[in-house]
Amino acid sequence: MIRPYQSSDLERLKEITAICFDGVSVDRNIEEKFGPIGDQDWRFRKLRHIDSDVAGDNARGVFVFEEGGKVLGYITTRLDGASRIGWIPNMAVDPDCQGRGLGRLLMEHALEFMRIEGMEAAKIETLEQNSVGSRFYPDVGFEEVGRQIHYLMRL
Repeated sequence: MIRPYQSSDLERLKEITAICFDGVSVDRNIEEKFGPIGDQDWRFRKLRHIDSDVAGDNARGVFVFEEGGKVLGYITTRLDGASRIGWIPNMAVDPDCQGRGLGRLLMEHALEFMRIEGMEAAKIETLEQNSVGSRFYPDVGFEEVGRQIHYLMRL
């Protein structure tokens, strides 16, 4: 069942994120190339994104898939009423539950939420190395509009 996020879900969302974004995160790529920065690993930086996703009014656009009292996946959204473009910053499904269509259900739910909120378009981004996202997003209707290159240098 898909339901709205509750603050008691936060640690589970972070647990799923740490598992699912290993190998498909800019923060992980930075660590692989440059090592830890600021005495923190990539998970610290990535999990702070989840904190932002659920902060304040953003939390009303976060949805979880729960089964048997356990959160199996989630999706976060951000709305920009001025541009009418919604954004999906993060989405993940526990690897033990992937392949059951939970990601698709979460995506459909989030897109419907955006429509109801007046968004005219939705955007999402992924790394080229994310083979799951690179297949899934076009499969649910997203079209590639550009590629971005991330750079970093130690100071």
